Amino acid sequence: MKIKEAIEVINGSTITVLAEESNGFLHMYRRGFEVCANWFLEMPIDATNWDSICSDWDCLSNIEPQDLARAMDVIQRLLDTPVEERFPEKKYQLVVKRENPFCPKYVSNIITGFDELVFDLSKDEKEARIFSEKELNQIKEREPSLAPAIDAMKKEVKDDED
Repeated sequence: MKIKEAIEVINGSTITVLAEESNGFLHMYRRGFEVCANWFLEMPIDATNWDSICSDWDCLSNIEPQDLARAMDVIQRLLDTPVEERFPEKKYQLVVKRENPFCPKYVSNIITGFDELVFDLSKDEKEARIFSEKELNQIKEREPSLAPAIDAMKKEVKDDED
């Protein structure tokens, strides 16, 4: 389960609990009391067990039991998810700045053959291929001499969801 998904599940399925991420922590509040000091659960987003989760049971007043159960279930699902899988994978475009730095070209495809390597380029950013970090690492492993160029061309693509 991803952090964003956990927040959406809690906020979309509970009446008295609100979840928010801030400063590396997932906080659970009583709805209407979203002040830093009024959380009842504080989970480091890289927590791997319940021992690292802080609780302040004094802030539990007026929380519905089913909402608390939902929050605890979601936390357990997060704890069961490896830390590196809790965050969306970064996505990149490869940008080549040729001739004119104000008119970049975008890699729309990479074609590899037995004895060839071709970069298809486009002036239109909408035609640029979006690569995951994993895909770029695979290309760099296959073609180690390209690694510095790929690293220089990487431009992170932000999803609307992030």
